[in-house]
Amino acid sequence: MRTRCFDALTNDEITAYLRHNDLIYLPVGTVEMHGAMPVGAEYVLPLAFAHRFAEETDGLVLPHLAYFYPGATAIGRGTISITPSGGAAYLEEISRSLCRQGFRRQVFLTAHGPAHVTLSTVVREVFEETQCIALYLDLLRYFGEADFDLLVWGAYHLLGRLDEIPQDQQPVTRVPKPEALAKLGRPGVQVGWFFSDETQHGWWPPEPLTPEQRQQRAEQGLAQLEAVVAGVAVKNLAEGMRDLDKYIQHHVLPKHQDRLP
Repeated sequence: MRTRCFDALTNDEITAYLRHNDLIYLPVGTVEMHGAMPVGAEYVLPLAFAHRFAEETDGLVLPHLAYFYPGATAIGRGTISITPSGGAAYLEEISRSLCRQGFRRQVFLTAHGPAHVTLSTVVREVFEETQCIALYLDLLRYFGEADFDLLVWGAYHLLGRLDEIPQDQQPVTRVPKPEALAKLGRPGVQVGWFFSDETQHGWWPPEPLTPEQRQQRAEQGLAQLEAVVAGVAVKNLAEGMRDLDKYIQHHVLPKHQDRLP
């Protein structure tokens, strides 16, 4: 492929791709305050993973899905706040179109904590309406011991966008998060809340970074990103989606289509 990026391809190239494959990655992010990092950091991170996954599985990447539910960062002047239902409706429209175009396997991926409130609905409703296999991949579950902030640096490095990270970042005195979160932050508990101070979210440098230190962070982050890519084993996911699609088409729909949504 000349490129894996959907909007950089011609219509003829996309048509030719669909003759042999039907897999597309949709990195869904946020634009929100993120410490000393650009406000698009949590979109750039899944975008970088999407490009690596597409390379691994002969897929395409649908970019520019950056403006979705941010959660507790709504206090920031740089945060774009979209409701979960508004974001889900938009993504469902895109997904339906992709299904009509021939993309029967769609992978929505994020690395943002509250993204599940948007995407869990999307993948179920899209599937029940179209029977296309829509999958929600929560990258946070695969980070393990990887450093989230280093991964962000690695993502900017992978995409050739390292210069977007400000070079005059300064340390700050961080305001602690509310103690109530320690009592509520447990498995199976969901609750809405907001940060009270901009220093409570994102990465802040412990000291001003030299150009050499910036490059070192970027390279360390890229190495961790590649380790996560290997751990996801995305080829197995892609093959599983194809197998599931065949099962639905050949074993479920012929018997039960008149009773399904």
